[in-house]
Amino acid sequence: MAHHFVTMERYFFHVFNDEETRDEDGQEFPDLAAARASAERDCVSLAAHSITEHGHLVLHHRIDIEDAAGASVGTVRFSDVVDVQP
Repeated sequence: MAHHFVTMERYFFHVFNDEETRDEDGQEFPDLAAARASAERDCVSLAAHSITEHGHLVLHHRIDIEDAAGASVGTVRFSDVVDVQP
């Protein structure tokens, strides 16, 4: 029986909203797509928190994704995940 192992990669999620929060620990994901999906979910939560706790939403706030080598591999802005309607 062959065993298949999924290689996990570490990604860091640096949050830029009302304050800057650098991720020093990171999280492991099988690929960048999975890491980006996590950042998108986190952006939705952060946007909702901003509205409920602070009464405002800044659409250019974001999460920057960095790989284990320290390279920027993606950005998810609140505007990418929140649909603002009149």
